[in-house]
Amino acid sequence: MGDTLIERFDGVVRVTFNRPDKKNALNADNWLDLARVLDEVAKDPADRALILTGAGGSFSAGADLSGGGDGARNGERRGLTGGRLQPILHEMRAVNDIIARLQGLPKPTLAVVDGVAVGVALGLVLACDLVLASDRARFSEVFVKRGLALDGGSSWTLPRAVGIRRAKQMAFFGDMVPADQALAWGLVNEVVPADVLQDEGARWGRRLAAAPTTAVSLIKRLLDDSSQTSFQQALENEARSQHIAYTTDDMREGVAAFLERREPRFTGI
Repeated sequence: MGDTLIERFDGVVRVTFNRPDKKNALNADNWLDLARVLDEVAKDPADRALILTGAGGSFSAGADLSGGGDGARNGERRGLTGGRLQPILHEMRAVNDIIARLQGLPKPTLAVVDGVAVGVALGLVLACDLVLASDRARFSEVFVKRGLALDGGSSWTLPRAVGIRRAKQMAFFGDMVPADQALAWGLVNEVVPADVLQDEGARWGRRLAAAPTTAVSLIKRLLDDSSQTSFQQALENEARSQHIAYTTDDMREGVAAFLERREPRFTGI
């Protein structure tokens, strides 16, 4: 079994980081696997929702630092291919491109978090649309404890999730935030017992995959852009999005289901 497990069921693509002996610390293969899957999900109409999770009781301990400070003094580290050293700037840009593709994926995404989600792994969690956590999940912007600044996009996503004061608290101290506190702060959507987490995650994934895919993609873009647009521009964006939605088979199915008093059966078309 590889470092990343890919499963497909009922329109859902589930990506499981599979290095439990390392608490799923992310290595080059994990990043390359995720990049490949994101490309597939973006292009394949059969893939209608994406789940990110981890094996063995943890989401991910963040970047794999088992190489220690190799090259750190020269501002270098080994690249995503595991090859020769390259400047950290270029390494980070490669990782950032993957996280940006996750955040901008035109299909719904769900992080299913058990155990720890720290550092750049928390960036992956925050880049997802929804977060389902177990009651033993813990979250940390651990960077400050390693003498590092933020990465993984969390300087943008974290304050939007919890507000600027809480974001600074997490970033300045690097403390672990337990699941109940993460729920109270708005870092996660729901908390469930650990023994039902994966089943509940699959249920959420199926619901997302069964939704009208184009309408959900439009809704996602409207909400993600809302903090950067005026009210008048938001109204115009809604009008254009609604025009697009009216052209889909799923819209016609939704209206037909309403008139026939039944649940809609959306196909994503």
